[in-house]
Amino acid sequence: MEPNKDPFLLTPGLPAAAAPVRHPSPFPWNQVALVFPAPVPDSVAVLTLDDKLWRLELTGPELRRVEVDDEYLEQVSGGELHAMLPPSPTHLAYLQTRRLVLYDLKWQLAKTWSMVGRLEEVASRGAWVSHTPQVLAVELEDTSNYARKSRIDFRLRTWRLEGEKRVKLGSMELGSVVGAVKWDAGAGLVAVQKPGVPLELYGPDLAKPQPEHPLALALRKLAVDGLTLQSLRLHPSLPVALVALGRDVTPKREEGKEKPEDPGIWRVSWEGAPAVTVRLARHASGESVTLGPLSPEGDWLYYRVLNSAGRDPQLYVQQVGAAFKPPLSLGAVPEKGAALLWTGGAPSLVMYDGTKDALAHWKLAGTAAPAKPPASPRPDGK
Repeated sequence: MEPNKDPFLLTPGLPAAAAPVRHPSPFPWNQVALVFPAPVPDSVAVLTLDDKLWRLELTGPELRRVEVDDEYLEQVSGGELHAMLPPSPTHLAYLQTRRLVLYDLKWQLAKTWSMVGRLEEVASRGAWVSHTPQVLAVELEDTSNYARKSRIDFRLRTWRLEGEKRVKLGSMELGSVVGAVKWDAGAGLVAVQKPGVPLELYGPDLAKPQPEHPLALALRKLAVDGLTLQSLRLHPSLPVALVALGRDVTPKREEGKEKPEDPGIWRVSWEGAPAVTVRLARHASGESVTLGPLSPEGDWLYYRVLNSAGRDPQLYVQQVGAAFKPPLSLGAVPEKGAALLWTGGAPSLVMYDGTKDALAHWKLAGTAAPAKPPASPRPDGK
């Protein structure tokens, strides 16, 4: 595959987005239970340990906190909490130990569904397979064998929400090594990558892999010259995926042969067959890329790039929807302890750093500079 000669090499010297507006957090870190996305312009949601739900508005130079509700569930802020992306413009979502909580901002009502099959299971991560119907995948930690064998088992389970009920669609064992399996969900698919095995795509029932799916075929074509999958994100509703491929060391160029393909980030779409691939950016061998979720409209992506020197990762944002724009550098961000959250409305990104009780807010609408577009999209990715 001929390399795409695009100019977007990921370096801290790339054009920067407008400087963020920085705010001190109105809540000390030891009062914050969860900071999570809200489908409201320039806002994020916060659960505090006094069982209150808040919205932080970052529309101007001064941060404004708005109390949304309190004690709307038994133990609002108790247990293990994990953020989820909003499933609609009017709902918040998060996992709380063994249940999913959806909060309706319009009617100030919360609904819950159990996500487990036994008391020993705890939900640790969730992602929407589709919004209509509402189908989600949840990673579960099972401690049934912990006391006897010092082992925690991990599994993936999918559910369809139907009013007050939930219907189990499928289940998959993920082994007993923490974080060994990478997965994502969206566009009606669940993507799973187990150690030493190429990424596999499944339907909502997790029944059988789909090796002939256009995305699976495209990934096999992209994985050349020793490139391996580092990160993948599925669009919540459109047949689109963002893929980061990398390698550990720079390969030697052999005389008479083409230069090996550079590591980078690709956009893959499969409205038709075969899939269309476009490279959005390049990065160096030895660097690793972690893709964040897409913005609510699916038009922007953020990602972290970590090099082998062990410095804090560099954060970038890029417009990846109908229009392709060059990456924008947001600078170094903490590797741990900082949450990155898209807001609703015009694209903007918020970083909550609990170690410093601070928030940074980047407004991105209109900040992407004109760019020479990547080479014309072609089914072969050239």
